[in-house]
Parts: sequence; structure tokens; C-alpha cells
Amino acid sequence: MSEPAFPQVQSVPAPWLTKRTVIGVLIFVALLVFFLTQTRLPAVVQKIPNLGEPTSARDRSTFSFLVDPASFPRPLRWIAFGLNLWDANAIGMFFAVLLGGAASAALVPEARLTNLLAKGGRLGAGVGGSLGLPLFMCSACSAPVSVGFYRSGASLETTLGMVLGSALFNPVGILAIFLLFPLEMALARVVFGILAIFFLVPSIAQGRGARELVRTAQHMPLRPPALPVRSGDTWPAAIRDAFRAWWTQTSAVSLRLVPAMFLAGFLVGAVLLFVQPQELSRFGATGIAIVIAAALLGALLQLPTLFEIPLVLGVMALGLGAGPATALLLAAPSSGLVTFTLLRGDLGWRIPLMLLGGTFVLAALAGLIVNFL
Repeated sequence: MSEPAFPQVQSVPAPWLTKRTVIGVLIFVALLVFFLTQTRLPAVVQKIPNLGEPTSARDRSTFSFLVDPASFPRPLRWIAFGLNLWDANAIGMFFAVLLGGAASAALVPEARLTNLLAKGGRLGAGVGGSLGLPLFMCSACSAPVSVGFYRSGASLETTLGMVLGSALFNPVGILAIFLLFPLEMALARVVFGILAIFFLVPSIAQGRGARELVRTAQHMPLRPPALPVRSGDTWPAAIRDAFRAWWTQTSAVSLRLVPAMFLAGFLVGAVLLFVQPQELSRFGATGIAIVIAAALLGALLQLPTLFEIPLVLGVMALGLGAGPATALLLAAPSSGLVTFTLLRGDLGWRIPLMLLGGTFVLAALAGLIVNFL
């Protein structure tokens, strides 16, 4: 029997760029440019004169000063810490959700863009790290953006590489670290970032069950279907479809991630209620135990962009040695409880936990090496 005839529809791979893809990419780029020029870069420039001023966050918020935790009864100070964390990240998270929705909706119809994002191994991790560089975001704010790319077909390596690239290789932060810290600490930050992106991320992706999870998650209902491209498409139709898809995906991303981020901020506040950074020096200046404690605290914290620099300078001024200070400098911006919570919704528990644990181990090892130099 002959095969039944079905209408032939031109599929995605034919054109190099479809009209809808062009509009979608323009939406993403326009949002990123506006975010950088109107909020992020001015904020970074404003922080530069203060990066060299140590702050230990003693009896204050580790994030901002919307409310003073010292004005709260001690058992309730976690509320102040959580509110301050949300305040410090509100603008970044707002644009991160918009960018995540744009990435999730706009890039799907273009097969070759998806293929680039779907690269695995060290190449995929490098692609993600490179995409993270221009974001100028902390790991928590870059998580919604990376999740948006993940939902559009990006590999696990690209997704995690974007989070770490944005957090660890902020150009202003790297320059400030080399200017303000001993050379061994600055070099440790760069080497740590390279190892985290090109070795830790691929190792996580090759972990047991990771590949199966990726294949399943990429077919989530939230992921927009690949739309057919017809030769009769017009620019008005492309604009309408791109903006509709962006709105739909942005709504889905915000409903899924914003409540989780808000609640996770209070969880970080609970951690700070029991152990604050300035208390590290009370357990000694150097030694294996204090290095591990600094790496652990850094892995659990969630800091705004560049805040790890004055924070580490502050605890060093209180007597913390170079080894544990290095562990804190490396672990604090890398992941954190908020980043873990935001990634968990799409990646499950295992992979974010491996990222959190892996950055803790690498930071502790780096701190121990610097400790004994």
C-alpha cells in the first residue's frame, strides 16, 4: 500500500534566520542592553569606589540596608535578612525573569541556534560561560536566564556554565580582586572559575541520571513547541507571535521561580541568624577546620554582584587568614541556597546539589592550598 499523502510544511532548519527568530533575538538583546545600560552598569560603577572599603556585616545585613537586622529581636532577624536579600536582588531578578522568558520563547524556532546551545562537554560549558559574561549578574539572578535557555533546548553544560560564568568572571570584579587582594588569592579566583566551568560542570552533566533528566526536562509543558515556518510569514505576524510567546513564557518563568526565590531568601536569612561571616575569625585565622567552615558558609550564602569583595576584605581585617578568606571569596559568588532553589524546579534536586557541593569542595581545596603557601 502506498503511504498516505500529508500536507508538506516547511520546517525550521530551512532558513538560517526566520522572521520570528529575528524578532525574538531583538527582544532579548534590547532587554539585555536596557538592563546593562540603565541599571546594572550604573550600579557597578557606583560600587567601584566602595569595593576597597572592608565591611564585615557585623550586626547588619550582608545584602543591603532596607531594614536593619539589629533593630529586630534576634530570633526574628532572619526576616530582616530575607527582606534585604530580596531588596538587593529585586531589579536584577525582574530583568532576569524577562530575559529568561525571552530566551525560552524566542530562540526555539531557530534550529541552528538551538544546536549551538545544545553543545555538551567542555565546549558546551564554555559556550555557557561566555554567554554569562555580559550578564553582570549574581548566580541567583543569572539562574532564571539560564533556565530560559535550558527550556529552549540548551544543554545542561551550557545552562550551568552560564550561571558560573556570570557570577565568577564579572570583569569589574576580576580587576578589583587583582588590585585589592594578594596575588595568590586573585589567581585562585581565576583558576577556580576555569575549573568550575570546564571540569566541574561537565562532570556534573555526566553524572548518573543527569542525561536522562535533561532529555525529560526539555519536553516540559512550559517549553514552547517548535513552530512551523511557512514561506508566507509576514513581519507583522512574526512580531505578534514573538511577543505573545515572550509574554507566555515570562509569565510561566515568574510564577515558577519568583516565589521560590523569595522563600529561599528567608532560608539564607536563617543561616545568617546562626552564623555570620564576621564570626569566622573567632574560630582562628588559619587551619583546615576554619577553611572548610568558610567554604561551607560561602556556599550557603547568596550575595549580590561584587559584594563578596568588601565582605572578604572585612573579615580579613577582623583577623581571618588568607586561606579561609580565599575559600569564602570563591564559594560565596558561585552558587548559594537561592540559586539552588531556582535551578531545582527545572533540574531536580541532584544537579543543583552537585553544583553546590562541587563549588564547596573546590573552594575548600583552593583555600587549603593558599593556607599552606
